[in-house]
This record gives sequence, structure tokens and C-alpha cells, in this order.
Amino acid sequence: MKPIVSIIIPTRNAEKFVGQCLESINNQSFRDFEVIIVDGQSTDNTLEVAHASANFQLVEQTGTGLAAAWNQGIQASQGAYISFIDSDDWFEPDSLAQHMQQLLSQPEIDYSIGHVKYFAENANKLPYGFKPSLLNGIHHALMPGCFVGKRALFSKVGFFDESLIVATDIQWFHDLKISHASSIDLNVQVLNKRIHANNLSYTTSETSVYNKELLAVVRRRLRLGS
Repeated sequence: MKPIVSIIIPTRNAEKFVGQCLESINNQSFRDFEVIIVDGQSTDNTLEVAHASANFQLVEQTGTGLAAAWNQGIQASQGAYISFIDSDDWFEPDSLAQHMQQLLSQPEIDYSIGHVKYFAENANKLPYGFKPSLLNGIHHALMPGCFVGKRALFSKVGFFDESLIVATDIQWFHDLKISHASSIDLNVQVLNKRIHANNLSYTTSETSVYNKELLAVVRRRLRLGS
């Protein structure tokens, strides 16, 4: 029997954090899920740590970047609903239950969005571009780790844009919004997001990549009139 939810985890050299990520999945009160790890050719002990922590389907990433990992995970998945989590983050124990309680009781709803709490790995050395005020409280966040949605959305909206390095999720959530898919805000924390020196969004913001991609996304929105 196919699982209700597919949880997709992109990894690359995540031996330090992936165990906690998988433990948070093992501790979910909602149990009808599969775990798919898309590994980007890790050279450390990521997969050894993962195998010691949980059962999962391994997909060896053939493309590069987060967008390619997410897309491969979606294509390998079987669940009616799709969930994402980065290998350095962790879920609250009732994260999936909070999502699925709403989605299964209201089948007309296409996706749900929860809230995130940010944690600094080193509060004295925050990465460039991160606002310290975000460490306070929880925040509504259009990010993959706070999202659970019907797999049919990826036929309607499309997959993640693999030409983008950083802004692919920003672009996808914009496309999701203008698709007029129905949604619900859970107004509860579902994700703990770890902030550290190797976060992709902040390491690339030290170069011109981040600004160039955001500019490209804005130009596309203006071109489409949205």
C-alpha cells in the first residue's frame, strides 16, 4: 500500500546533523509516510549515520543543487502528499499530524503551511545576510520545510527551476500562489531551522548569485504581470 506522505530530504555531507533530522521524523505522531533521501554524492559519513537512524529509500542525485534533489525526490516518491525537510533541520513531533489533520479533513485544500522557529548553531557567529531578529518567536514561512501539499500540485504548478541555485523555492512558491491552489495556514510551529555558516541561502548571498537570482525572479513576475 502506498504511503500517504512522502518526506523528501536532500543531503550532502550532512553527517553532523542528519541523525537529528531523521530522529525527528521517527518521532512523528503521524506514521503513514515514507522517507526519501536524495544524496548529492556525500564524501563523509552521512549515509552511514542515516542508515543507523532510520529506514529510507536512497536516491543518488544525478543533477546538482537543491532544485534537482527536490525534483528527483518527488519523481521517486509514491505518497499522495509531499513534504520536504533539509538534513540540518528537524520537525516538531506533531508536525505531520498538524498538516494531515487539516488536509485529510478538508480534501478541497491543496496544501498547508506551518510556522518555523530559527535556531543559531553559533549565536556569536551568524552567517552573512541573516537577520538576528528572526531568532525571536516563530514565523509564517513559505519554505519547503513548512509545506505539505498534494503531489498533483507539481503537475499543476511545475517542478522546481533547476537553473536557479538559491531562489528556486521563492520562484516555486510564487508560481504556487498565482496558480490559485487552495491553502490553509496552520498557525503552529512545525519546523526547527538551524542557522549555521554553511546554509546555502546565506553563503551564496555573499556573492552576486543571490541578488542576481532574486532580480531574475522579480523580472519574471513583472513580465507575467503578477
